Amino acid sequence: MDDGSASIFCFTPLRVTVSELDRLRAAPPSPESSLGPAGSAPAIPQGPCPVGPSASPTEPIALVEDLRWEFDELRARVQRWERENLELRQQVGYWKSRHRDALDRVAALEQKVEQLEGEKRQLQADLFGRRSEAQPGNDRSNDLDDPQDDSQGPKRNRGQQPGNPGPKRRDYSHLPVREKFLELPPEQCVCPCCGLPLLRLSDTEDSEQIEIEVSAYRRVIHRRRYRRTCTCDGPITLTAPPPPKLIPKGCYGISVWVEILLDKYFSYRPTERLLASWRLLGLDLAPGTVTDGLQRLEVLLRPLYEALKERNPQGDFAPRR
Repeated sequence: MDDGSASIFCFTPLRVTVSELDRLRAAPPSPESSLGPAGSAPAIPQGPCPVGPSASPTEPIALVEDLRWEFDELRARVQRWERENLELRQQVGYWKSRHRDALDRVAALEQKVEQLEGEKRQLQADLFGRRSEAQPGNDRSNDLDDPQDDSQGPKRNRGQQPGNPGPKRRDYSHLPVREKFLELPPEQCVCPCCGLPLLRLSDTEDSEQIEIEVSAYRRVIHRRRYRRTCTCDGPITLTAPPPPKLIPKGCYGISVWVEILLDKYFSYRPTERLLASWRLLGLDLAPGTVTDGLQRLEVLLRPLYEALKERNPQGDFAPRR
């Protein structure tokens, strides 16, 4: 229009059948449906806009606002899920790296344990392995046979080899001597033919045997008592002082504890085995008694322990249980 306004055509869709649509097409057009002159707009219909039976101009705007709000909510929810997904991916990467580090540590520890077990076996072989009395023990891995090596000769027998000098006899002249004279029985001290007695000569035919005598015994101590023969002041009866004891009021002498200490810390033998060997000799000693006695002896050995630490600061003097 000339005033700058525009017209909006509002109409209600009509649902018809195909036959009725053909009839409407064949009917002549009505005068009301013809257009006016060019540039003119039809008259604006009176009454509410027939968009719907109860439609109002504000309902489409509210519908758009609702759709926009739902879209914003969905977009915020998707963004939140994306952030959570990113955080979960970062956590998965972190825990994967931690798991990989743990596997590396486990592999390193297993390798270290295998190395320590090998060193332990080597130390046990050095300490408890079989050794020769003629020469020091060497690494036995050098004597292993190669199944693919045909240059090796036949395997030699164990023990003394033919053509090699035998080991020297050991000297036991430092041991105390207990002499024993063997006599003929009385019925053999006469001539079997005539019955005349035999004359004993001054020389003997000597031989030696090494013996070990290990026995437990009870040492009974008798303390002498004395009585005064004078009239001076003081007690009338005097008694010899008791011998010193390693453990006060203990019934086991110094030789018992010396044997326990040497067997435990020099021979590295468990105390239970020592007590089992003593039972064969008739001495039944309780393990608790040995444990309590070693705890009391620790106070006496403390100065020696401190002196060793002071003399060798770099040494390993950690207590062993």
